[in-house]
Parts: sequence; structure tokens; C-alpha cells
Amino acid sequence: MTDKEIILKIKSGEIDYYKYIVNRYYSFVYQLIKRKVFNIDDIDDLTQNVFIGFYKNINKFNQLKPVKPYLYQIVLNELKMYYRRYKKTLSLNENIKVGDDDFLEKIINQESLLEKIFLNEKEKRIIDLLLTGYRYQEIGQKLKIPLNTVKSIIRRLRLKIKRMKNEKQ
Repeated sequence: MTDKEIILKIKSGEIDYYKYIVNRYYSFVYQLIKRKVFNIDDIDDLTQNVFIGFYKNINKFNQLKPVKPYLYQIVLNELKMYYRRYKKTLSLNENIKVGDDDFLEKIINQESLLEKIFLNEKEKRIIDLLLTGYRYQEIGQKLKIPLNTVKSIIRRLRLKIKRMKNEKQ
């Protein structure tokens, strides 16, 4: 049975056919979420939310289009909401932390280590902007470079710091 036939049956009121959509795409959705979220309970909840969201909007879904890209977009939206939900709001007195590895805190606390790492002007500028509270996208706009370039530079900085720490020990 094709996705189109299943969707048409669901839209006509035969909701039992929804299990075919879930069975067909469950592992796809689960694996996408598993790459970005590491808590098994959250993965299960997000996967369930994706399928609930798809079901709620099935009447708006164009059955002539493939289901997989539509589910992929729902996964992305669920992940965005998940990350927003756990985003910490800081008071003005708190230290700023970004990401699980507290990259900014490492930079601030290890200025001597940072001095030993050779940094080009762009890397120095990005660190300055991070320390003043700019987000990755804002840094890209301010420096007129793509977001992925900003992410790559920050990733390389993290690796440099990690390498230097390992050499120090």
C-alpha cells in the first residue's frame, strides 16, 4: 500500500491506517532525533510528538507529496522547540555558558592557554563577539561570513583548546 493510499484512507476517517505510517517511518524519525538528543526518554517523547503533529495536520497534508520530507520538517521543528525549552535564561550577574562543554567558560578561565594558541584575526574577533554575548548567527552577520563558517571556526577553536589541554597534561 502506498503512502498516498494510506493518507487518503486516513483522511476519509479510517484512522487505523495511521499505524502503517508510524511503522514505515518510525525508525527514520527516531534515528534523526537520536543524533541530536541523548536522553532516551526525550528521544521517545520527541518521536511521539512528531507523529502526533503529523496526525493532527494530516488533513492539510497534500497526499501527492512524499511523507518523509514532511516528517523531516516536523522533526526539525520539534528539535527547535526542545532546545528552546531547555535554554537557560541568565540574570545579569551570572556567567554566560554556551553549549554542553561550556566553551566560553573554558576560554575565560584559561587565558594563559589561549595565549599559547595561535589565533588569526578572524578567530580573535569571533572569540571577542562570543564573550560579549553574540550568538553564532549574529556573529556571522556582523562579520559578513556564513553561519556554517562561524560554526567551523568555533569547532576548530574547541579542538585547539582540547589539544593544548591534552599536551599540557
